[in-house]
Formats: sequence, C-alpha cells, structure tokens
Amino acid sequence: MKKGLIFFLAVFIIIGSVLLEFGSCKKKFDEPPAFIPANISANCSIKALKALHSMGGLEQINNDLMISGIVVGDDKSGNLYKQICIQDSTGGITVNLGGSNLYVDYPVGRQVFIKCKGLYLSDYNRLIQIGMIDNSIPSSPSLSAIPTTLFDSFLVKGSLGNPVIPKSVSINQLNDSLQSMLIQIKDSVQFVATDTALTYADVSASKSSVNRTISDCLGNKLVVYTSGYANFAGVKTPTGKGLIAALYFVYKTTPELILRDTSDARFTFPRCAASKISIASLRTLYTGSDVLLGALSISGNVISNSSNLAAGNIILQDGNSGIDLYFGSTVSTAKFNPGDSVSIDLTGGTLTNYKGMLEANLPATALPVKVIATGRIVTPQIITIAQLLNSISTLENTLLQINNATATSASGSNYSGYKTLADATGNTTLYSSATASFAGSALPTGCENWVGYANLYTTVQFQIRNTNDVTAGLGCILNKSFTAAYTFSGVTTTSGTTDPTKTAIAEGVSFGPFIAAGLGSNSSASGRFSFASWPLGATNGSNIFTGTFSATQYYEITITPATGYQLDLNSLSFTFQRSATGVRQWAVRSDIDNFTNNLAASISPVNSAILANSNNTFQIADRATITAQSGCNIVFGSSHTNLNKPIKLRFYGFNAESTSGTFSLNSVSITGSTH
Repeated sequence: MKKGLIFFLAVFIIIGSVLLEFGSCKKKFDEPPAFIPANISANCSIKALKALHSMGGLEQINNDLMISGIVVGDDKSGNLYKQICIQDSTGGITVNLGGSNLYVDYPVGRQVFIKCKGLYLSDYNRLIQIGMIDNSIPSSPSLSAIPTTLFDSFLVKGSLGNPVIPKSVSINQLNDSLQSMLIQIKDSVQFVATDTALTYADVSASKSSVNRTISDCLGNKLVVYTSGYANFAGVKTPTGKGLIAALYFVYKTTPELILRDTSDARFTFPRCAASKISIASLRTLYTGSDVLLGALSISGNVISNSSNLAAGNIILQDGNSGIDLYFGSTVSTAKFNPGDSVSIDLTGGTLTNYKGMLEANLPATALPVKVIATGRIVTPQIITIAQLLNSISTLENTLLQINNATATSASGSNYSGYKTLADATGNTTLYSSATASFAGSALPTGCENWVGYANLYTTVQFQIRNTNDVTAGLGCILNKSFTAAYTFSGVTTTSGTTDPTKTAIAEGVSFGPFIAAGLGSNSSASGRFSFASWPLGATNGSNIFTGTFSATQYYEITITPATGYQLDLNSLSFTFQRSATGVRQWAVRSDIDNFTNNLAASISPVNSAILANSNNTFQIADRATITAQSGCNIVFGSSHTNLNKPIKLRFYGFNAESTSGTFSLNSVSITGSTH
C-alpha cells in the first residue's frame, strides 16, 4: 500500500508540473519589430553618377559616393533578368545583380541605397548600367553583376511601399536622360496593325525576344521589347488603344519600352479613328523626308493592272491626283482591277520617295479585303510628252493619254523591257514588265494613241495596263527622209563669215548657213568655205602635234526642226581641203553635250590620204596633200534622234603649221529624217 501510494503521489506531482508548464504558455507571442530604415542618405544623384560615364567606356568609381532610388523595375515577371532599375528625381539607372528572384528583397516601391565606391559604370549598347568588373579577359574587361555575397556590402535596403509615379512624356520627347526610368506615354497608343493579336514574345523552345511596334494616332512609332522568358510572353497583344507605362531602355540607336507585366499596357479603348483625306492632300505631307502616317485614310479608283506592275503595288487615283501604294513584295494585288473603288487605311504607314516617285509604304494588313465598287470610269487626261516631262510631279501616277505617238525599240520587237515613246514634242521611256501579260506581243510600228500612267523611276517612264490601252492615232506625221547638201557655190573672197548660198529645203526642218567664228573676215577662196587663223601645233615634216582645238574658233551650222516635228540625224559627210601650212587635224562636235566630245569619226569611202584617229579626230596622212579629199564621215547615233529643238554642229580645225594656213570645207552632206 505504501509503495502504491508513493507511486500515485509521484505521478500526480509530474502531471501537475506539466499542466503548470502548459498553462504558463498561454500568452500572446511577441511581434517582430517593425522595419527600421537605415539612418543614411545619398550624397550623389543618379544623374550626376551617370555623368561620370563616357559611352563605350568602363569607369571604376573611386569616391565615397552613395546614390538612392526607388525600385521601378524588378525581375518578378521575368522580363528583366538579374537586373533592377531604380530612379530618383534626376534620373534612373539599371543595376546588375547576380541573384535570382530579386523582387523578394528589392520589389518595386522599395528604396535602395547603393554604396558606389568600388563599383563600375559601363553601358550595354548605350544603356548605362552599374555593377562589378569582369577581368576574365584582361585585354577586354567588361561589366558584370554584383554577386549575391556582396549585396549587403554595396546595397542597403530602405523603406517599402514608396509610390512609383511614371514620368509622362510623348514619343517624340524620349531621350537618353530618361534611361531606366518608369515612363508613361502621355498620348494614347496602339500596337500597329501588323503587331496586334500576336504573342508578346516567342513561346517556342527557343524563347526568342521579340520587338512589337506601337504607334500614337499621329503615326509616331516606338518599339516594345519582350523577353521570351517573361511570364506573359504567350499573352497576345491587345487590339485596342490606350495608355502604356514601361521602363525606358535604348538598344544602340533604337528606343525601347520594357513592360513589367501586361497591366502596364491598358489598351481598352477603340483604335485611332482614321481621318479621311484626299490623295492631293496626302501628297502635300511629303516635304523631302519620310513621313510617318497617323490615323489617316484615302479612297479612290484603281488605275493599275497588277500584270504590268511590281508585286505588292496598287496605283490609286482620286480626282487629278494619284499615289503608288506598296503593301510588300509578298502581297498579291491581283484581285484589284482598273475601275475598282477602294478605301485604304494609312495608319502606321510611311510616305517616302522611291527612286524619285512618291510612294506610301503600308503594312500588308492595310490591303483592302474587298472593293467598294467596280467599273468606275476614270477619264485619262490628254497630254503631250513635253507636258509630261515638265509636270511629272503633278501628273505622276494619274491616268494619261498621249496621242499620235510612236514606239521604237533598240532591241526586240515586242513590248517587254524599255522602249522609246515619241510624239512631236519629245520622247520618254515606255516600260513594260517582262512578266506583263502582253510582254510578248508585237510592239506597234505605226502612230498610236497611248493610255497609261507615268512615274519617275530615276527617269520618267510611261506604262500601259494592257494592249487595249493602245489605239490607232490620227494626224501622225510620217517619217520624211532628207539629204541636205551644202555646196558653198555662193561663197566669194568678199562674202564675209556667213555662207550666202541658199540652204537646203526639207519637210519639217530648216538648215541654217555655215558661219565662221574666231577666224578671218573672208573666205580665202571662192566656191568653198575656207578660212585661216586656226590654232597652231604642227611643224613642217613632223607628225608630232602639240596643239589642241580652240573653243572659240570653228565653223558652225544650226539645224532646226519645225513646230510639231521631231528630227533624227543619221550621218554627215564632207570634202576637206587644206593649204600647204593649213590644219593637220580637225573634229566635229554638237551641242547635245555642250560641245564636249568629238562625234564618231570614220573614213567612208576609204581614202588613204586622211585618217580617223581613235579619239575621233580626222588627220591628214601626208602634209604634202593639199588637194580636196572626200571621205570624212560622221555617224550621229541615238543621242541625235527625236530632237524637238535646234541643234548646232561645229567643225574645229587645229594643229595648223602657220596662222596663214587654211582649213576648207568644199561640200557638206547631212542625212536624216523628220516625223
């Protein structure tokens, strides 16, 4: 009994002690002390710190500088990697940190102090950053992240929950002073049509970063950059319009916005409404440099046929103004035919100069899905080629009609390629694509009326849509060949410096008399045009010449096509004679190139007494030859065809043996045609 009692008492005591102990635990736990910010302050602004850096450099900070800023960007969404962005009232900076999940200790809204001594400043493609140095390649040190073991040595955590208010700016106000700051575009923006309803970044295994473009309603554009590792990479871009807040970065010369998450882009409003303008008004927007097109639209009638137009183009006319619209080389415009009426949204496009032609470059999505109407009649404006050449800036890409014109080809007898189209007022290039449906059709040889459009592609060129644009012309001037002979029968030793002989007569052209310039006052002989005082440079008995022609001493004639006619010069031949000390060399030039080059010289028929040199000068083979010599021949070529204004020909004699030596033209014959 005593043993049992003793055991009972012992158990009772133990249980009582335990209950007493538990009872003593029934009290409220002590709460952890509230966060107490460090009692420190910055002695340097972020702007002043960044001013220590030179782009492309790597600078160590050796002074006891401390900056302070509020975290405006962290790695929570994955769109920043091993980086945070802080900003103060003067600017922002990107801080390279070696850890992950940085947002746990350095979330958006936390104040952070950075002890800068021992750290380095550098830039990654012009984005200024702060961190450590990587000397693994001694010859090429670079910026690296501050390792986690040194966070507390350089970073001091400040208070949490500080308000983060983005700086409001417009797209055209963005500049380097805003780097790494949280900004908000003050004007509503939208993703351009080609970048709407697409994932922010690549969600495939490669997880590539992607740039998407936003635009305000005035057409100002900006890139939004998203990492393939962002947790919203697979979210599709909104189709509406609204405000965007983001970190402002730069990559080389490209400004970029870095979203922290999709809540930064609140595009919940309808897209920019396109204001309708005329094509004439659109053309006035271009003043010499590319123009970003805002929320604008145009309408008009198609005047082009895709068969004879580069891929992705449509030519649209509204009233008396036209414009070339380019949607990209992979876009088919085959469904649009002349007479189709369409409306085009220009938002996000660019008005530019393409090889002299005004063109609107538009996203492929701007191509109309359907036409408004078909069979609209556009009446061509009747013009001459001279009017086209003089007014191409206003006539460009409008429907035109050139009457009574002929097409000729230097190669090939079909439409394909570059041909010459000429009327009585001038000539221009007729171009047909090798892929045009009519490219292999025979080029008309007669006088036709031509309907089409013209543009400036380095030079002015005219294009038809199909062969129905070519119809028979009326009142064309047929080719009339002529041979104009100068006999000099009226020349005497007292007739002066102008040949008094009656000149040749031919349809559509008039021939002026020969005149002598810078020479004697009268011909040295009758019945031929013979003058002295030519430039010297030859020595008796020697074929070594030291002289050259004089621009002020020559024979000249002027040939003038009649109004409404064009002139083609084919050839010129003449009989030459010199005195014993006369010129030994001579050449012919024209004002087509302002008398710069000698015209192509040849001897026909063969005459061993005279030579045609490689520089297109003529030369007497034997100075003893003083009798009349025939065979000097000039072939004019294509540069002397389709002339509609007067042309001057000059004969230059030089390398005479004495000033009394003569250069005589005994007869001259010119062949050609008018049309």
